[in-house]
Amino acid sequence: MAEISAFSGIRYGDGLDLNELVAPPYDVISPQLQDELYGRDEKNIVRVDFGRAEIWDDAGNNRYTRSAQYIRQWLEEGTLVREDSPALYYYEVDYQTPSGEAKRMSGFICLLKLEEWDKEIVLPHEATLKGPKADRFELMKVTGVSTSQIFSLYSENDKKTTASLRESVHGKPADAEATDDDSAHHSIWAVKDPGVIDSVGKAMADKKIFIADGHHRYETALAFRNYCREQGPWDGTEGFNYVPMFLANMEEDGLTVLPTHRLVKNLPGLTLEAILERASKYFFIEKLPFTMDYEPAQRKLFLESLVKLGKTAHCFGFTFAGEQAYYLLKLKELDPVMEALRCKYSEVYCNLDVTILHELVIMRVLGIDTEMIAESQPVKFEKEGDLAIKRVANGEFDICFLLNATKVREVKEVALAREVMPQKSTYFYPKLLTGLVMAELLPKV
Repeated sequence: MAEISAFSGIRYGDGLDLNELVAPPYDVISPQLQDELYGRDEKNIVRVDFGRAEIWDDAGNNRYTRSAQYIRQWLEEGTLVREDSPALYYYEVDYQTPSGEAKRMSGFICLLKLEEWDKEIVLPHEATLKGPKADRFELMKVTGVSTSQIFSLYSENDKKTTASLRESVHGKPADAEATDDDSAHHSIWAVKDPGVIDSVGKAMADKKIFIADGHHRYETALAFRNYCREQGPWDGTEGFNYVPMFLANMEEDGLTVLPTHRLVKNLPGLTLEAILERASKYFFIEKLPFTMDYEPAQRKLFLESLVKLGKTAHCFGFTFAGEQAYYLLKLKELDPVMEALRCKYSEVYCNLDVTILHELVIMRVLGIDTEMIAESQPVKFEKEGDLAIKRVANGEFDICFLLNATKVREVKEVALAREVMPQKSTYFYPKLLTGLVMAELLPKV
């Protein structure tokens, strides 16, 4: 069973301009954005969550020890405050999708008791890398604080949990709110009513939890829990046995998943004609030529056609450097994918657009195998379709393939099948803000 708990979060004090103090998740912060966040305010949360390394750092003075120092100092002076009693944090985000649709995502932040993957209470859908886990582990070990939440999903058709939390804060001003750099407005309310907390806990008890964004952080939290247990006696109630998590109901319509497009470079000798000839074995191909005067209109038609066609078929957009045309690739049949995977995976996995792109296009059409991807890294990723096209047009890359978004339902089905999707299969939007509330896992600060 999923065991959740309220907690006394650490938040910025009243009267501060949170717009200048919060930050996106650490894993989407570029070096340039990191510098910009440092410049916004001397107490921006980036100094704690994703501090800069300095050339003079050593074992006793480094970005992790500075993070701990900032937390202690800001608590002492009142910049940060502890909640006066345990709470669940109801969270709403009002935002626009890249296509301009206005939406509201809602959920709540809690502590979730850590469970091993094999218990199938918490389910992943993506594989992880070592580097980010080592970084997050060191930050938690030195500070004793989890600075952000894992973005996760549960399924509840009657939507009672969200309704009860929303009703409990109706008419009350938010306890913290900020607008991010994409103009999404984030608000949280501390829900301290024991009755509401108890009812939410009971509602979650029989739910499976699907990690949407934050697989690295969950595995880090497991490692941190095990590390803490090795240090001395424990009884299971300690903070390190839990991980802060944002939970949203996947049956509500506020969630948005964006695609991550593929860019390819360093393919000498592979001509457009050869690519199209190989691709024609698996795909119906439609060419959309353009002149430079007509390019913006044709690009708009190309992107709209990709989305429309994707509602009923597996399809991809394709551009080639130096070619004044866009191409739509529509899968003829699924059999070649099933053959390539030799029935090792579930039907839902084989039906993913990212699986089809990787197995048929990247590997068979382009001839890029897994070893090449690991060694020379010819495949890169880009979230914005327009930017992916421009990066090919300006010669930075040879090819781009545009995808439609993975569906939330597919995330659930792949996780239930105990499989993991290919790298960069999902991009949940909007991202949660770091700095609205943090969780103290060890009594260090």
